[in-house]
Amino acid sequence: MSSTPHRSALITGASSGIGAALAKYYAAAGAQVLLAARREQALRELADSIEASGGKAQIEVLDVSDPERTEARIRELDHTLGFDLVVANAGIGGSKWGGKLDWADCKGIINVNVSGAIATLTGALPGMIERRAGHLVGISSVAQYRGLPSSAIYCASKAFLSTFLESLRIDLHGTGVSVTDARPGFIDTPLSASLKSKPFEISAEEAAKIIAKAVRRKRGVITFPKQMAAVGHMLEVLPGAIYEPVVRRGRK
Repeated sequence: MSSTPHRSALITGASSGIGAALAKYYAAAGAQVLLAARREQALRELADSIEASGGKAQIEVLDVSDPERTEARIRELDHTLGFDLVVANAGIGGSKWGGKLDWADCKGIINVNVSGAIATLTGALPGMIERRAGHLVGISSVAQYRGLPSSAIYCASKAFLSTFLESLRIDLHGTGVSVTDARPGFIDTPLSASLKSKPFEISAEEAAKIIAKAVRRKRGVITFPKQMAAVGHMLEVLPGAIYEPVVRRGRK
């Protein structure tokens, strides 16, 4: 594995899935990684594994569903560690028919996927802008392209994040701070374990390599795997008059 230009990296949702895979990847490449998530024991086990392999890791028990504390704590940590890379990876899923949705169904996903992700990124912004260097990454989803059956709040949360990242990328041009929007399809993680159909699924380790390559090349947007990227782009341009009847039929 080649070395990374990032000396220090913060990754939220690092206790499993893509977050854990990214932490292992960047630690092996020479970065000091700060692992942030709610589950302390899982974080300690991952940090021990990284250090046993010769890497450097610290843990931070952090619940991103509390955006005020998340932003404040990341700014404190950045003041000490000076993050070169921050990955807003923490996310949760959820599926429910729209006719039975209530606020309780929506609140948790919004708190984590929207408020938590944005607070993570804005927490890192002041230090990166001041240093005129750094890279912000948000883990969105192929689901951001269109509204999917029984997934209104999840799709909307990822669309919000992707749109936020696009605007941020425009604003930060010329500041030395890069922004990458990563849009994975189906990844073999606890988040997708209960799904019955997972076309073109890839491992979390493979996803981490793809994301790291996009970061290295300073890609603005990366949708993967390739098959899901093709599906996403096709859905994006399909007129609603065609898309909605087709999806309704597929739901039955």
